[in-house]
Amino acid sequence: MARKIPWLFPGIRRPSFSLHQVSIRIPTRIPISVLYVLIYAVIFYIFAGGAYMLVNKDNLISIGQYGNTPQFIARSLHLQYLIEGLVAGFIFSFAALSLYLFDYATRYAFDVSTAQKVELIATLLIVIWYVAILLIFRAKTATG
Repeated sequence: MARKIPWLFPGIRRPSFSLHQVSIRIPTRIPISVLYVLIYAVIFYIFAGGAYMLVNKDNLISIGQYGNTPQFIARSLHLQYLIEGLVAGFIFSFAALSLYLFDYATRYAFDVSTAQKVELIATLLIVIWYVAILLIFRAKTATG
C-alpha cells in the first residue's frame, strides 16, 4: 500500500523501513544515575525554598528596592526573594554534588593516590560552598 502512494517532493526518497524492525527494550532496573538526578532535583527544590514558597503567603517573586538601589536579599530572616532562594539552592546543590565525589572516590579503592586526590577536591569544594552560604547568611542577618 505504501508503494502506491505518490511522493510529493521530487528528489527526496521515502524512507524504507517498517515498524516491525523497531524494537524497544524496557530496562529491568532503574539506573543509579536516574536515582541521583531525582535525589538532586529534590535537594535543589527543598534548598531553593520550594516548600517555603508553597507554604508562605508572602511570595516575594521580584527583586526588592531599598531607596534607589535594588535589593536581592530580603530584609527579614523570615522572608526570601526568589533569586535569593535560587542562589542558595544552587550552592547547596553544588555542595551535594561535591559530596557525590566522596562516593566516586570509593571506586578507586585500590588506587590510593587517585582516591586521595578526588577526596581532597571534594573537601575543598565543600569548604568553598560552606563559606559561600555563610557569607550569604551574614549578608542576610546584616540587612535585617
